[in-house]
Amino acid sequence: MTTPDALAARPDACSACGGPLDPLGGCPRCGAAFGEAYRCPLCHAISGIEASPTVQFCCRTCGGPRIPPSSSPVSEAEVALLQRARGEQLRATAFQGGAAFAVASGVLSLLVTSVVLLAISPPAFAKFAALLASAVPFVLSVFALRRGRQHLEKLEAALQQAWVLAASRLAARSEVPMTAAALARDLRVDEARAELLLAEVSLQDFVQPTELPARMRVTDLSAPDDLAAAAEPAKARADERNS
Repeated sequence: MTTPDALAARPDACSACGGPLDPLGGCPRCGAAFGEAYRCPLCHAISGIEASPTVQFCCRTCGGPRIPPSSSPVSEAEVALLQRARGEQLRATAFQGGAAFAVASGVLSLLVTSVVLLAISPPAFAKFAALLASAVPFVLSVFALRRGRQHLEKLEAALQQAWVLAASRLAARSEVPMTAAALARDLRVDEARAELLLAEVSLQDFVQPTELPARMRVTDLSAPDDLAAAAEPAKARADERNS
């Protein structure tokens, strides 16, 4: 996927309210967005972002998770993580809606069952079976809530990885060492969150594995003959250098 230039094709003034635009093409007065910097990587619409209680920032058009736009285009890895987060967001919403529907159905079923039992007074076993059947929607709601919570955890994990990649991208493109204040300004988060992101970026850079050439051969010390045979070429080379 090719990400368009973040600074391409934006007007000089807001066509909605006539106000000035920021360097990225957003109108701080009415919230309208122009230019490729505000193109959503999920729905591909040029749309502004707004705060969200679950995904920090979301697209005003599709509601999917977004990372605030900057002069640096979003990487393909970030787009893939945002797409994964969007999928987990939809699954979590579906399970939460199913849980709410199951609870409402259970309450209605329990109410109807109670009225019927009071009206006909069936045997004790029939009452127990009817009440047990009425409790099935509540069991399903617990299962749906648990699955929704699992998808929310996956959503948070994918978003955290996307934000760390965004912080790493901005830090790599910065001409001076990135500070928490500068990162907080670019990502529109508080400095405490920016410091945590920078710390995680530094940690990932520190533990990033590097490939080292193999320079050692392990020999079984329990076989003296093999050890002596392995040492003969090295001894011969040392004698040649000395001579």
